Parts: sequence; structure tokens; C-alpha cells
Amino acid sequence: MGNRMQEGKDYEDSLAPVPHATSGCIIISIAAAQDLELHSCDLAQAFIQADKLDEGVNWLIFIRPPQGAVEDADTVFEVCRPLYGIPSSARALHLTLSHWFKEEGFTTAGFEDSVWVREAGGKYVHQLIVSAHIDDTLMACESLYTLQAFKSEFLTRFEGTNEGEVTTYPALVVNSSVTGSTGASRSDKLWMCGRSFNFTEPGTSQLSRHHWNQGGITGHLSFVTMTRCDLALA
Repeated sequence: MGNRMQEGKDYEDSLAPVPHATSGCIIISIAAAQDLELHSCDLAQAFIQADKLDEGVNWLIFIRPPQGAVEDADTVFEVCRPLYGIPSSARALHLTLSHWFKEEGFTTAGFEDSVWVREAGGKYVHQLIVSAHIDDTLMACESLYTLQAFKSEFLTRFEGTNEGEVTTYPALVVNSSVTGSTGASRSDKLWMCGRSFNFTEPGTSQLSRHHWNQGGITGHLSFVTMTRCDLALA
């Protein structure tokens, strides 16, 4: 588990890159500026769709038989698929996605290992841009037909749902108007955060002082960021 990881031994085996929040904003901005189609897909039970890691110390895991199973006393089962709760599962998913994208002709975008770009030509006649935040993907393309064809291929390889056109992204409201995508103001971001914890008055964009619970917000956000490294990085 994460609290048993040792520096120089298994840190790298659990690293799963995710796009920085800025990268998502850039993709949305590019889609708005160039009038691109912007869609998303969500992977179902993503980790168990990943290929098992053949590296490091975190990929070899055994469990005892479940209660009620008729097995010898010294029998253990090897875990053959990444599962939620295993430190290396997110990395296994990232490497599986990365391998598939490269087979489809994509290359990573600069330093972002979880943002891929495929130039126009061959199977897809228009450029495709894809980012993957663990199991949530953001896809941009000039042509709806090309994008639909790619999503069909993607959802054939990976089980998931076609979420269609993107309308929201963390801390952003995505508009399909001529003016393109717009970012929420700081007060709106506070309101979105507060609304999640019922700390706002209906119809207002400011946190009401008598509803403010700093300890509650800090506790919830600390739990999220300390247990989800991908969210903390983003």
C-alpha cells in the first residue's frame, strides 16, 4: 500500500501521470479558437481493463481465498488484473492507454505524458487531441465524423460510455457559442466549491458567512487530495 512504499524501490512503479489542469484549459481554448468538436468518454471500471504490469514490485500481488472457498490451507490466489486499492493500478491503466494510443499513431504532447496528439492522415483525415485524467477523457477534433469514428474505435478497445459534447470541466463552464469557452470567475469557483458542501445560499455567488465551515471544507478537500494523487497533481 501507499504508506509502505520505499524511496528508490517502488515509487516509480506507482507513478501515473495525469494532465495538469492548465492542459485541460488549453485544449478547451484551442477547441474554442479553432471551432473544434469537443467530446468526452468515460471508462467503466477502468483499472480492471488495464494490462497487468510486468515491472517493479507492485505488480505481483497475492490474496487469500475468500471465506467459504474450498481450498487447501496454504492456497493463495494471484491477482491477474489491476484492482482499485492497489498502488500500481493507475500506472497500469496509463501504460495500457499510452500503448494503445501509440499503436493508433498518437504521440505525447510535449511534457504531458497523458495528452496525446495524432496528426491528420491515414485512418483519420483530421487531427485528434486526447487527454486522459485516469478514466475521464477529453477529445477534440475539427470533424465530427472523424471524432465519432475515433470514439467508436476507442470504445471498442475499452469498455465505457460516450459522454458526448463537453459542457463542463473542473472550475470551467464550456460554452458552444460563437465566443467559445469561458472560465468561471474566482467568486464562481468559490460558489461551486461551496455548493458541493451546501455552504452557499441559493441564487448567490458568494459564500454566506453563517454557512461557512472552514474545518469542514479543509477536512473534505484534504481527504480528497491525500487519497487521490491524480487530483492533488491537477
